[in-house]
Amino acid sequence: MVAELAFAQEPPALLVVPSKATVLVGDTRTFRAVGKDGRPLHNIHWSVSPQIAATVTVDGDEANVKAVEPSSTVVLTAYGSGDSSEAVIEIRAGGSMSAGTPIWSVTNLPGCKAAKMIQAVPSANGPDLYVEESCPQGTFIRAMTADGREIWRRRMGDTGGILPPGLKSTAQAQPGEHLNLTGHSFCDAVSSGMTKDAVSRLTRNRDLRLDEKEQRSDSWVLEEHGFRCNIWFDKTGAVVKKKKTFITD
Repeated sequence: MVAELAFAQEPPALLVVPSKATVLVGDTRTFRAVGKDGRPLHNIHWSVSPQIAATVTVDGDEANVKAVEPSSTVVLTAYGSGDSSEAVIEIRAGGSMSAGTPIWSVTNLPGCKAAKMIQAVPSANGPDLYVEESCPQGTFIRAMTADGREIWRRRMGDTGGILPPGLKSTAQAQPGEHLNLTGHSFCDAVSSGMTKDAVSRLTRNRDLRLDEKEQRSDSWVLEEHGFRCNIWFDKTGAVVKKKKTFITD
C-alpha cells in the first residue's frame, strides 16, 4: 500500500491521450501528449507501427493518425524529454461502428479509479466533459475534449484546483447525464481530418438527413438521440472542429 501511494503521487511525465481508440479505415483520429498536469507537451516526436496500417502527420504539437488498412493493434508512440508513451489503435473495415463500440478511452492515473464523467457547460474552446477520478491522495478532475484529448487535470482542494463552476452547475442540474463515449452518438464517430464524404457516409448509416444546401456549406448541424452535433469543415472539405451538446427540454 505504501508503494502504491507513492506511485500514485507521481503521474506519468508523458501520456498519450486518448490511450486507446477504435477507428474505421479512411478516418483520422487526433492524439496529443500531456504532462503531469494534463496539459499538452511541446516538441514531441511521433511514430506509428505498422506503417502499412496507418500514417501519422504532425499538426503543431498533436498527431493526426489516418487509418489505412484494418489492424487489431496499431501502436502510436510519442517521444519527448527522454521519455515515451504509447496509444493503441484498432482499425476496422466497414462504413460504421457497431452499437456499443468504445470509440476511445484514457488510462487512469496511477492508483486511481474513474468515478464518473460529467458533461461540461458548452463553450467555444472549453472542455466537453470532466472525468472525476478517486485516488489515494484525493479526487482529481480531468478536463477532456469529446474525442479523448486531455486539456488539464487538477486535484480537488489544491490552490487553483477548485471545482470549475461549470462542472458544479452541470452536476447539480443534470446529475444523471453523462457524455456518451460508446459510439451511440453520431458526433462521437466524427474526428478531426475526416472528409465530408466520410461524414456523409456516417449520416446515411445513422439515417440522418441534410439537404443539398447544407451539404454544400462548411458548417453542418445534426441532431440525434438527445445530442446536437456542430461540425465545421475547412476549404478542402476536412473536419477542423466539432461540438457536441446535449438537447434538453
